[in-house]
Amino acid sequence: MTLIEKIPTLSDAELKILLSNARRLDVTGTPAQRREVAIVITPLEREASRRRALNAPRR
Repeated sequence: MTLIEKIPTLSDAELKILLSNARRLDVTGTPAQRREVAIVITPLEREASRRRALNAPRR
């Protein structure tokens, strides 16, 4: 199973940590790390956004 396939199964805490690390590496990582992050950052952002929408208070 790839990391992208695992994203929906991550706990909220795991997702938060992984997204934080990806954002950091996207700025400060080596060129190789930045290439790898480019593959996973969008799916991580989408999942985080989806979860925020699900947990948002209803009006």
